[in-house]
Amino acid sequence: MTVAEHPGRLGRLVARARWWLLPCGLGLALPLLNRLLPPSANAFAWLIDLAAHWQLLYSPLWLALCLLCAIRSRRWLLLTPFALLPLWSASARLPSSDGGATALVVVAANVHAGNRDPSPLIAWLRAQPADVVAISELSAPYAEALSHALGDDYRYRELHPRQSPFGIGIVSRLPLRNAARIDDTGGVQTLLVDVDVNGRPARIAAAHPMPPLAPEWHGKRDGLLASIPMQAGPLPSIVAGDLNATPWSTALIGAERQGLLRTAGFAPTWPGSGRGALGIPIDHVLASRHWRRGLTSRGPDIGSDHLPIRVALHWADGRQ
Repeated sequence: MTVAEHPGRLGRLVARARWWLLPCGLGLALPLLNRLLPPSANAFAWLIDLAAHWQLLYSPLWLALCLLCAIRSRRWLLLTPFALLPLWSASARLPSSDGGATALVVVAANVHAGNRDPSPLIAWLRAQPADVVAISELSAPYAEALSHALGDDYRYRELHPRQSPFGIGIVSRLPLRNAARIDDTGGVQTLLVDVDVNGRPARIAAAHPMPPLAPEWHGKRDGLLASIPMQAGPLPSIVAGDLNATPWSTALIGAERQGLLRTAGFAPTWPGSGRGALGIPIDHVLASRHWRRGLTSRGPDIGSDHLPIRVALHWADGRQ
């Protein structure tokens, strides 16, 4: 018996599914529009970018709608491959390594401004050590507890806590040189340091731009990520932190144009409840083309509303 022969709740659902395909398809196309739009802080670009973040919602919804429509006509199944569009519309990912020894392991961890207990983060770092850890939402109580608990581990530290959610810090097993903090007019801090990786200099930025809750903040976020490669110059560069941007946002598309590519995949990092089951990926490690990505993974619950990420990097030229 077909849906037409048995109209009812399912039949009405199938009829409505066709109408929902249009806005869902528009959502899937928004990252492509982001690539066409010039950098801007106007309201139109801001709204387009906000809606583009939710590709992990649009994709399964598109698939479900196509399957519902296929109850009436199997021709709708021809549209199901468009559910894979987010794989191609995202900002570019750093190429994977061909193997060899890891040059640098970087962690990006938003520890939450209200969190005062660094023990979950420290336990994870001891189980899976990193070379450099970029910390977002660093408060004074957390910074003090972290320094005390780390002891001689990660002995090189640049910690700049704030009462607001924009405290920033870096702890490292490698010596940190030329540390510089850049503050914008909204109180957002970006921390720049240089490290030597196997005798080669590299620049690392810990960043946590303002969430794009207004056109002005959207423009500042994008401008911040675009400016870091220019400050690094020819040095191999890395940006790590809660970037308040998904792989489909103008921020990461703009960073790609400046030579910074994402290393992690599409696993959600915020909100972290339920392992990010209903979340979006906004915590990132971006790297210049001097690098290749090795193993990337999400970390455990560290007492924050974000899940941290851990990325192993290799030199692109294969040097150890």
